[in-house]
Amino acid sequence: MKTLEPAGNNSNRFFLSILENSTDLISIIDPDGNYRFVTGAVMPLLGYMPEEIVGTDAFGYIHPDDQVILAAFLKTAVQHRVSLLPPFRHRVKDGTYQWIECSVVNMVSNAEIQGYVTNSRIITQQVQEAEKKKKSQAHYESLFYNHPDAVFELNREGVFIRVNKSVAKVLEYPEDEIIGSHFGRFVHQDFMPAATNAFVNTLQGKPGYLELSIVRGSGQVGLLGITVFPVVIADEVVSLQGIGKDITLQRRMEESHHEQSEILHSIMERIAESFYFLDHGWRYTYVNEYYASYMGKPKDELLGKVIWDLFPQARATRFHQECLRIAQTGLPASFEEMVPYRDNSIINFQLFPTARGIAVHFVDVTERRMEQDRLEKLALVASSSTTSVMIKDAQRRIEWVNNAFEHATGYTLQDCYGQINPEFLAGPQTDERTVKRMIRKMEAGKPFQGEILSYTKYGRKIWFFMQTTPVFDYHGKVSKFVSIRTDITERKEREEELVQVTRDLYHQNQDLKQFSYMVSHNLRAPAANLLGLSNLLGLVEKDPHLFHQTMKRVQESANQLDNVIRDMNQILSVRERGPDLLKEEVDVQLLLEELFASLRFSAHGFKYEVVAVGTDRFRVYANRVYLYEALKNILSNSIKFRKDTVPLWVRVRLTKNHKKTELQLQDNGIGLDVAAVKHDLFRLYKKFHKGYEGRGLGLFLAKTYLDAIGGHIRLEAKVGKGTLVTIKFSGQASESVSDG
Repeated sequence: MKTLEPAGNNSNRFFLSILENSTDLISIIDPDGNYRFVTGAVMPLLGYMPEEIVGTDAFGYIHPDDQVILAAFLKTAVQHRVSLLPPFRHRVKDGTYQWIECSVVNMVSNAEIQGYVTNSRIITQQVQEAEKKKKSQAHYESLFYNHPDAVFELNREGVFIRVNKSVAKVLEYPEDEIIGSHFGRFVHQDFMPAATNAFVNTLQGKPGYLELSIVRGSGQVGLLGITVFPVVIADEVVSLQGIGKDITLQRRMEESHHEQSEILHSIMERIAESFYFLDHGWRYTYVNEYYASYMGKPKDELLGKVIWDLFPQARATRFHQECLRIAQTGLPASFEEMVPYRDNSIINFQLFPTARGIAVHFVDVTERRMEQDRLEKLALVASSSTTSVMIKDAQRRIEWVNNAFEHATGYTLQDCYGQINPEFLAGPQTDERTVKRMIRKMEAGKPFQGEILSYTKYGRKIWFFMQTTPVFDYHGKVSKFVSIRTDITERKEREEELVQVTRDLYHQNQDLKQFSYMVSHNLRAPAANLLGLSNLLGLVEKDPHLFHQTMKRVQESANQLDNVIRDMNQILSVRERGPDLLKEEVDVQLLLEELFASLRFSAHGFKYEVVAVGTDRFRVYANRVYLYEALKNILSNSIKFRKDTVPLWVRVRLTKNHKKTELQLQDNGIGLDVAAVKHDLFRLYKKFHKGYEGRGLGLFLAKTYLDAIGGHIRLEAKVGKGTLVTIKFSGQASESVSDG
């Protein structure tokens, strides 16, 4: 060992002996950082002999990671007499490191020392324990603050001193508002006694679990499951910690599950079908009331008993075989079997494996199978019939149609199956009243019969005479409807032809009456005038003035006669060409634009508006010229009978939907008293306004043109309030080419 050589006496040797035998490592480091002196403690502490250390660089033994920090600290430490260095790692001779705690005394100015005296001790164990404690604390802090549940700590007064984010989330309050608050602030008043009792027990060192309701910041009530435990230091409870889990949704689900279980149990007890459960030992664990009644035994005689012991004859059935198969494979089964010990009843079984055994549901389908067999026989007969047959269930859904129906309508059974439309074959011209009457009869469980216009799959009209009869089950309830349809299209077409002939004869008769009126009144007057004037010409003198006046009257009478003859020709032309008219799809909006363009100069300030409802383009199937002429006569009347005080306006409303095809034309003209002239409205040469030009032909011609193309005209008016003309299109005229 290299030591200093103090001058001396025995006292110096005494102190050197103490230093050599100290458990602390004492050394002297010169101002250059080299060891000048080390005690013998270096050997047991660091494994070096003193002579191996003395004269070497002290910093060379310091762990590289600690050198920078230590050097920075020493720069300030040398300015003080005594300094305590931060812990650092010193290399041991075997290459490992030991943590050192070191104090430094500055004795550079001391003539005998001339360096820094260090006193070091090994603190590796303390550092490791502190590091372990630090990690443990970090783990604890991480668990506390990052736990998904609500973790909190209360002091002995019940005040929150620490909470994690989940507490704020559950309580719906900010963390800083929770900390410092008493737990009673957040507990529902009904649960305060339980919460207080749990708090007191925990302070006595007893952990516990409780469920209590809380009042959230939003005012809503929630349910928490809380585990509480005491924090004990030196045998004293210093605080209380708890972990709370929001079980609000869980409890609601449990309550809902319990409620559903009760409902299911109630349903199974009331339903008129058999349910029961068998465990793995084939013992009954549950039977519903219907099954017990069906088997003729009370529940207590079934529960807990082995099914094969109670009903040994069941071992010879397919039901027994399927139960054994399900026990081996775990696969469900569904089948029907005739049970001889139940008077050959036909049972539909459904078997399901469960975790505790087998669930059995069965229905006695004996009556249903008998009904099915009967219907199959009826279907066999119906399939061979030439009359269309349709079968519907109690909800009026189509279940079956025969071949004759498919042939007549074009619809296959696949097209029809499941259809619930009141009248599957209804179309635009099907009488809604007939359909509604049929529905009322079926809803009342009564038979229905009537004629109805239907449509095939391809849009062709077909008339049926339909007879619908309800079929009742054994309980007197409607189970089916059988509808038989007879094709009466040919008969209806003949009837329509007869109606058309009658209609034509009526119109011809009306025309004859009208022409008789024209001949007797309008044609006879100008003819008589011509005869009288021609006789007068033979008697008058050759006075130019008198002759000129007579000839003027002759010309006027001839013009009147010519007008009447032309009117007759026009009317006859419309009547004669009616059946053979060329018809096409007419865009009424476009036709009106042309018509208004031709009449726009007929009245000063004339305004009009066209509104279409239910369609972008209003189209009808008619003769375009006839429709144009009809509307022209109506609009000419609006222009002719306008007010002098205000500009004329005309509003046209076009409506087309599944119920009607209609054109309405309204003006603000002088109007008229319809009630006073309603019988003469559409008659020839009827004039209703004095002081206005015209022959009384406009409304008559408008109606004549519209009758020829399937239109129906109606006029409404009030004196001084204007006129409203409504034209309805029916039959083929109401359909456009695009409508099919």
